[in-house]
Amino acid sequence: MTHRESAFPLVRLRTAIASLILSGETDASQAYSVVHSAFIGLLVALAYYAGSQVGFLLTPEGSPIAVFWPPNAILLAALLLTPRRIWWLLILAVLPAHLLTQLRLGIPLTTTLGWFFGNTGEALLGAVCIRIFQKSKPLFECVHGVIVFLIFGVFLPTLTTSFFDAAGVILSGFGRDYWSLWLTRLTSNIVADLTVVPTIVILGLRGLPWFRRANTLAYCEAAALAAGTVMVSLLVFGMDSAGRGVWAFIYALLPLLIWALLRFGAGAVTASLLVVTAISAWTTMHGRGPLGLQSPGYAVLSLHFMLTVLAASFLLSGALLAERRSDEKSLRVKCGNLVHAQDLEHYRIARELHDNILQRLTLVSLHLEELRTASLIFAKPPLNSVFDQISDISTRIRDLSHDLHPFMVEYLGLPRALKKLCRDTGARCGIAIEFSEYNVTSLFPLEVSGCLFRVAQEALQNIVLYSHARTASMELKLAGGEAVLRVSDDGVGFDDRRTVGVGLTYLREQVLALDGKLEISSVPSRGTVVHVALPIGKSL
Repeated sequence: MTHRESAFPLVRLRTAIASLILSGETDASQAYSVVHSAFIGLLVALAYYAGSQVGFLLTPEGSPIAVFWPPNAILLAALLLTPRRIWWLLILAVLPAHLLTQLRLGIPLTTTLGWFFGNTGEALLGAVCIRIFQKSKPLFECVHGVIVFLIFGVFLPTLTTSFFDAAGVILSGFGRDYWSLWLTRLTSNIVADLTVVPTIVILGLRGLPWFRRANTLAYCEAAALAAGTVMVSLLVFGMDSAGRGVWAFIYALLPLLIWALLRFGAGAVTASLLVVTAISAWTTMHGRGPLGLQSPGYAVLSLHFMLTVLAASFLLSGALLAERRSDEKSLRVKCGNLVHAQDLEHYRIARELHDNILQRLTLVSLHLEELRTASLIFAKPPLNSVFDQISDISTRIRDLSHDLHPFMVEYLGLPRALKKLCRDTGARCGIAIEFSEYNVTSLFPLEVSGCLFRVAQEALQNIVLYSHARTASMELKLAGGEAVLRVSDDGVGFDDRRTVGVGLTYLREQVLALDGKLEISSVPSRGTVVHVALPIGKSL
């Protein structure tokens, strides 16, 4: 038997073992997927059941239609958050929850099944339409997505299924006025979709990252917003409707909603509106609040109209803000790329000047020095003049290369480079420049060090050229994960409203590209302060 033949059984054995391992991993992955899908189905069923209980709690006595009906919206949100391959599982999972809540109230099985198909059909139609017409960006972070949600996720499915559900109520004998039932069911489900779906979808996509990165101050602010929303809603909608001027108190909610939108985004404002909706629906049912003096049917429709206008308006406003923030982030990334490309080009030119041209000039100087030493006396003056000119050119090229790229930062590190910069600038210009450093125990990233050094260079140059200062100070410190540089002087200063020079404007773009902040404050006759803060990353 040859060596190759003897190796065949070993190869087959390794292949078999690898196949068993891969099949085991595949089986484990499939088992995990099944368990995960079943857990999601159970969670959606429990949420659907809880939403049904809330809906029955908010159903006026003697009316078959709830003032606020969340189950359909909960199912729609679940479909939007999950892949299509398990949609059938979610619809099947909510069937027991639907039957349990409906049959316990003595509703006939045929009517219960009809309402089930209406509820699930509404959610499924909305989810399919949204998936078809909105594919590129997150649903609630662009105006196009919000419009698609309003048309194809809210109004069109609800309008369609309300005809069948209202007919089912009439045929089952639970109601009489078809169009009144249709309108109440339509507006009730619209309000639920506008408040429940964005809250669940945005919380499902962005909630966990926010909770991870939020600090104690953010948690306190969110708690204050939630408490304020609940208290103001109870005050506005829980007061006696017999008083005059009750409608004016509704505007007290607007500052809270604007606060939620600007500070926390569309998810927070829809969550706030969800709280307002639940409280206002309960109090309006019991004849309290601004709508309490109206007839029950008209009061409910008025409340639905007000909540629909508020929710749609804030969703569109949130999308506009999200688009603006996205554009600003994209512009900042592009600006950062341009600044980085410019820095690379500066580095290439500076390196060429320093390592090539300057070295050649140095060799020329050495050869000229040899020629000058060996030359006759009458030839020395012209050679001395040429030697001085070459020396001056070499010095200017060296300064230019260091201006283009701060090699000193690479060689010495940022603190020592800044200290040398202050000493050299002060000696050259006759200004006492004090340098101090605090808590600087780690090396900064090169881009951060280079940016801070350039800001220090520009600030000191402005002090020398324009401030007429006698003393100046520079402070470098590490605080809160940021490298902070502060340059101040006792010069003539300037009006803060004056346009900042080109140099600092360019450096401000560099600082912004690194997610930092550059602030310049000055008062005439009281000096100028340049303050820079740059994040240095988690590694330091």
